[in-house]
This record gives sequence, structure tokens and C-alpha cells, in this order.
Amino acid sequence: MGLLDIVKKDLIINPLKSTSRNEIISDMVDLFADNRKLTESERAAVKKAVLDREALGSTAMEKGIAIPHAKIPFLKESALVIGISRIPVDFGGSEKSSIFFLVLASEEKPAEHVQLLASIARLCSSDVFVRMLATSKSADDVYQLFFD
Repeated sequence: MGLLDIVKKDLIINPLKSTSRNEIISDMVDLFADNRKLTESERAAVKKAVLDREALGSTAMEKGIAIPHAKIPFLKESALVIGISRIPVDFGGSEKSSIFFLVLASEEKPAEHVQLLASIARLCSSDVFVRMLATSKSADDVYQLFFD
């Protein structure tokens, strides 16, 4: 499974309204949970897994990008939630973040998890792509960037 296989328009938030790391993670997990019709205990387990991983070390990178991620025991297929914030947020890195990729992977597919993280990092090595993401106006704009 590649990155383009998991980019879904209904899993893009643009713009994010939250202004803290935990709120952004919560908003992105909530969108995923609503989309996948998770139970409240599953939703809570996903949030906890992402926050626990983030507590080990910030997933903020250069260029205002953060890639919070976690392996989820009950997840059968990997998922990606993309969020774009108009206001850069302190995500614990050396610079504030405004582009977020929440990667949720199956514990049964650890190689896929690593491949998705690497694909996002490669894609975001393009300054032009990052600038286009940061200036996108809607979920449709973000989605089109991946498929044009």
C-alpha cells in the first residue's frame, strides 16, 4: 500500500481550528474515528496511542511539518489524516508546525508504517509541494495536490 492509496478527501481538515498539539491530534483522531465509525473506547485508544508516541519525542520536522503517528492493534488497514493550520503551532520541534500528517498503521504491518512515514518525508522534501500545501484553501485543494 502506497501513500496515494490512503489519501482520502474526507480525511483532510483544512483549515484546522485548534491551536495546541494535543487539540490538533484530538481533532484529527476524531475525524478518523467519525469516518471509520469507531466506538468511544477505540477512539480513546487511538488518541492515547498517538499521544503516547508523541510523548517519546516530537514528530515535528523541518518546514513546518509534523507527522504524528502510531500503530493501532485493532486497525486492519493504514490510514492518513491530513491537517493544515493557518496559524503555526508549537508541536515540540525546533520550529512551529502548520502541516500535519497523522499516520495510523496496523500493528500487523510494521513495514507499511515505515514506508508511509518515508513516503511523506520524501514528498515533503519538495519546497514547492510544502508551499502549495501551506497555502491551500480547502480539503479539495489538498487532495488535488496529491493527484495532479
